[in-house]
Amino acid sequence: MNLKERLRQLSSGSKISTISIEEERRPTLQERLERLLRSEKMYQKFERVPIETLIPGEIIATSEGMAFRSEEVFSPHYRHGEMTLAEIHEIPTYPAHLLLKDERFKELDFRKALFLDTETTGLSGGTGTFAFMVGMGFFRGDRFTIQQLFMRDYSEEKAALQLLQETLESFDFLVTFNGRLYDVPLLETRMILSRKRSKLREMPNFDLLYPSRKIWRGAYENCRLVTLESRLLGIEREDDIPSEWIPSLYFDYLQTGDGRKIHRVFYHNRMDILTMVGLVGRIHLVYHDPRAAQPRRGVEHFSLGRLFWDHGEREKAIPCFEIALKRCDDEMAWEVMKWLSMAFKKVGQTERARSLWEEMLTWPHPKDEHPYIELAKYYEHRERAFEKALFYVDRALALIPSYREKEIRLLQERKQRLMQKKAHHEAR
Repeated sequence: MNLKERLRQLSSGSKISTISIEEERRPTLQERLERLLRSEKMYQKFERVPIETLIPGEIIATSEGMAFRSEEVFSPHYRHGEMTLAEIHEIPTYPAHLLLKDERFKELDFRKALFLDTETTGLSGGTGTFAFMVGMGFFRGDRFTIQQLFMRDYSEEKAALQLLQETLESFDFLVTFNGRLYDVPLLETRMILSRKRSKLREMPNFDLLYPSRKIWRGAYENCRLVTLESRLLGIEREDDIPSEWIPSLYFDYLQTGDGRKIHRVFYHNRMDILTMVGLVGRIHLVYHDPRAAQPRRGVEHFSLGRLFWDHGEREKAIPCFEIALKRCDDEMAWEVMKWLSMAFKKVGQTERARSLWEEMLTWPHPKDEHPYIELAKYYEHRERAFEKALFYVDRALALIPSYREKEIRLLQERKQRLMQKKAHHEAR
């Protein structure tokens, strides 16, 4: 037997052996059935704890099905931040239309406003994102009520949207925080997909994010609602959950039916709405009466001063700039001095403006050419000291970067004019 035949025989024998071993190990039908029916087989078990047993509320029947709605009522003396709910009604609401530049808010009345906040299955939005909770806050008489619509299952979405739709009909204004870009478009999309009419886009939306940025940008590390809540209003939440956890908590609830984790989202949403109420009061108070609001940081006074100036309220702007200059750090002081000096100039207090410009010249590292240009104008037009004006023009030209061609050209034209005035004056 040659090598080739021996290898063929070994290969054939190995195959037979393998097949016989596999047949020997293959379980019978009876064994397979017994394995499937074996009582000790363990399955993952979930304890169902209905959300309605943890959160006070009611299951409401609508033409679209069932929906769960919780409700909590707060007395007029409830304080969330620096003001009670009753005090918020006493603050004039005219700042809203100035801050948002929207004439519709001249008629703003908090009793006609719905405070709205959603919790969703995703933070990016889109047609695949559901608003599984819609929080609605509103004044009813002298009390503040928060209702929360909660989808215990996706099938309850239409019923929840119907309840939202009915509630919206009772209000003329919305109050949100970043709702213009997130909550309102998301809810409108869900309404459209559910073939429901929506008035969300039509309602004037007082989105608190934008006035908050105008007033407090730079005062705190960011202008997120939770940051303003803790740093500005002085409120610390207890046993709260991060926003980024909320979608996964809802998915877990859908899978298990266990409401013991998701019930914390009700607290999170309720706090967001109460903070919006406190924040809207703070925004209106700090604009209407900065002294009563007692801004805590120089940057707040600086921001308010610029807002007042833009809105033509010079008698409010200048005191804000003066207080800001006393409270701000060196990094901001240069900008504050620029605004304050120009405010003095506009109202005819030129000598006070000049003293600020000269003070800015004492800084070891001037940030820009502003005081030199203003002093050049001062000595040209008020003192007619053309030699001194030329000195400040040259200093300004030395500071301006070469890429700012327009400013350089204007200064060169001013220099040429000053040289002509100087020559004419000396020739007299």
